[in-house]
Parts: sequence; structure tokens; C-alpha cells
Amino acid sequence: MTLPVNPDVETILDSCIETLRDVVLPNVAGQWPRYSADLLVGSLEYAKQLLGEDSNAKRRAELAAAVDAVRTFVASESEPHWTEALATDSPFEAASRLLVTGQNHPGAVADRVREILHPVLNRQLDAEFARTIGLFGAFARNMAAS
Repeated sequence: MTLPVNPDVETILDSCIETLRDVVLPNVAGQWPRYSADLLVGSLEYAKQLLGEDSNAKRRAELAAAVDAVRTFVASESEPHWTEALATDSPFEAASRLLVTGQNHPGAVADRVREILHPVLNRQLDAEFARTIGLFGAFARNMAAS
């Protein structure tokens, strides 16, 4: 007797994506049903990428390192608003607070904070955009057809 082997989730998602893209979409009539099917393809592609890696842990670690670099940099500052901006355990919240503080208190410190945080945040945004491009494609095609 052999034990059945379940297919992996990625294989199931690939099958659904291919079926929707190659069988269903070419035969869908009407703008709204076509858009909905196209959006399903993009959503499944995004779900597949979410299964592939734990980007949240990686992003948190990258941003925490950048926030620590800022923490070291602003430790010598006598301005309490920088210390207040860092008074959180979440690197995401700290980065947000630091950038807002930089907007409210422009100067050399704010410029340095942006120099440290912006490259990390921009890389993370670019990576997320690349992962969700299938969704944007569906939205763009729907907007063009409107």
C-alpha cells in the first residue's frame, strides 16, 4: 500500500493561474467578467509569491538595522523630538515617526535621517510593487477599457 502524496500549494496555484489565463479568460465575454478573471489571475500570482518567502521578517530586519543606524546618529542630538520618534519597538512605526519628525524639524539631522531610511524603504516598496505587478496589470487594463 502506498501513501497518497498531496500536491504542494504552488502547484495548485500554478494550475489555477494557467487555467484562468489560458482557458477562462480567452472565452470570457464582457468587460466586467474579463476584468474579474484577470484580477483573479493577478491575485493568485501574488498569493503564490507570498507563500514563497517571509518578506515581513526580512523587511523588519532591514528596517530595524536602518533605524538602529539613525538611533546611533541622533543619540548625540539634544533635541527631544528625535528621541521621542524612536520610542517604539516597531521599526515600521519608528521609521514613520522619524520621517514625520524630519518634515516638522528640517535641517541637517532630518536630511541624514532621510539619507539612511529612504533607500531601505524605496527598495522595500520596489520589491512589493514587483510582487503585485499582476494586480496592477489587471487594474490598468480595466482603466484603459473604461
